[in-house]
Order: sequence, then structure tokens, then C-alpha cells
Amino acid sequence: MKFIDYDYVFTEAEVTALRGALLEVTAHPYSGFDAFMDELAMLRGDHRLPTRFVDFCEASMLRDFAEEPFVVIGNAPIDLDLPTFSSSDPVGEKYRLKKTFASEGFLGLYALLTGTEIIGHLSVNDGDFFHDIYPKESMYDTQSQKTLKTLKFHRDFTNHFVCPDFVNTLTLRDTPQNEVYSTFTITKQAMRDLSDKDLEILSAPRFYTPFDDVSTTNEKVKLGRAKDHPVLIEEQGAKVFEGRTHGLDEEAQAALDRFVEALHRNKQVRISRPGDSVTFSNHHVIHGREVHEIKDIDSLKQRWLLKTHNVHSLQAFEEFFLDDRFGVVNG
Repeated sequence: MKFIDYDYVFTEAEVTALRGALLEVTAHPYSGFDAFMDELAMLRGDHRLPTRFVDFCEASMLRDFAEEPFVVIGNAPIDLDLPTFSSSDPVGEKYRLKKTFASEGFLGLYALLTGTEIIGHLSVNDGDFFHDIYPKESMYDTQSQKTLKTLKFHRDFTNHFVCPDFVNTLTLRDTPQNEVYSTFTITKQAMRDLSDKDLEILSAPRFYTPFDDVSTTNEKVKLGRAKDHPVLIEEQGAKVFEGRTHGLDEEAQAALDRFVEALHRNKQVRISRPGDSVTFSNHHVIHGREVHEIKDIDSLKQRWLLKTHNVHSLQAFEEFFLDDRFGVVNG
């Protein structure tokens, strides 16, 4: 397996200084998101924000994401006081117990420095702009970010009407006692393994993917039936969720099976450590998580990554937003 390396690593002096600046933000990221982002914007020009990081963020957006879809940052600022939550209601406990927001601040600042905007979905944590990859007991056996098990290859919001351009994750607490890998495949590399006939079939609307488990278990959101779709979409990569996407006929299913096999042949992996920030293009990467040997189940239950979905422009999706919450998709 190929391991994905760092593109940028904060020095100890840099991370300490930037964490201090982020902890001075007074607005609340969950109850006052707009004010929180406004305060983060005021950090531009602050001497505690490393110039080399600002330059790195600007340069990273000039890359060809079809060929270089990953941006990996090490030793990023996270909160030093990280509470643990029960598995019954980790989100509710986060609201009550998490008192500092350096981690949210870093992800918000990263969005500002890369010229992207954070988007929320009502079906995920009731529209929070910052949400968690944290196991939840009622969803241990699902194919969602709250599972304890392997999460198969997929793109986020596979067949949703609003699909984010980027996925950003920041590791807060890992599980070093267990063998857990984040897995990624660049779509273009897998496509190179396929025949022209397979590519033709995969580009036709001969496939179906139901809405994701998080969306369909949210009682506040009624999405109905997802639309039939092609797997390969020009400029938007692959709409596929391994094991959930199905061909509508035998020929389509066979082509899909070969594509999934190609995804596995070309996969790259990362073992996340606290302070690791991984951003990737949701249109050019299929990703997942593999859980292999488990030596400490309690540690796995407390594995915690913070996550945002980012887009180039919120205005492109304005018709889908809640009337009273700009940036939050009604679905």
C-alpha cells in the first residue's frame, strides 16, 4: 500500500502561537457561526499566523486537483482539553462539555485562507458547519462516519443534490492501539484500469444509490427516493458508494464491480495522528476507512475527527438553503 505523506508541518513555535490566537476568538462556532468566522477573518495579518502557512494555503489551491487531490498538514493546532463522550449521544455531549474551540478555529481559518466556504446539511448534526467523525452506538453497524466498523469506499453525499467540493478532516484523538486506516483512491487512476466499454457504461444513468445512512436516519429530513445516475460524471468524478451503489442491469453491475476492484488496486492510506489535517477533492477522490485488528475497543469508541464540507461558492447552492439559515442545505 502507498502511504500519503505531509505537504506542510507546523513547527512547535508556530502551532503554539496560532493555537493561542484561535483561543482568543470569543464567538461560538455552533451557536454563532457567522460571528465566529468574522473573528477568524480578523486574524489575517496577525503575527501569530505564520506567513509561510498563508502562502502554502494560497498555492495549494492552484494545483490540478484531478492529479493532486490531497492536502495534508501535520501538527495543526487542536484543543488541548478534549472531553470524552458516551456512545449514546456524543453530539449532545459535545455541546455541553467542549469548552474551547481551537480545532474549529483552525478548520474555519483554513477555509478562509483557501478561499473556500463551509457548507452544512440539515441531515448532518442538524446543520452544524463543524461535525464529528465519532462513533455512535445506534449507528455502530451503519455505513456512516459514526460506525465502529469498516466504512467502504464512497464519495461524501454520493447521490445527494448538493455535493461538497472538498472534505476537510482534523484528527483530535486517534486510536494507536488499533489498526485503523483512512483509505483513498484518485478516481482518474482507477479509471485508467478500465476498458473504453466499461467507461461508456459507467457514464450512463444505469445506476442507483440510496441516500446515505446519516441522512435517512434523520427524522427531520424527508428526502424521498434518490435519482438514478451515472457513476462517472465529467468534472465531478465518481458517484459511487461501495456496496450501496448498484447497477440497474447485469452489464452495468459487472462494469461497476470492475470499477470497485480498480479502486482497491489503486488505494492509498493514511494513519491519522492528532493534529493531522487532511483535505481532499470530493470530486476526484473516493475514500473510506478500514478497521482491521482491534486491541482496545474503548479507544476505538473514542476516536474523534472534526470535519467540514467546503465548496468554492455558497451562492451556487443558494436555492437549496433553509430560509433562515444561509449555508445550510435543506436536506
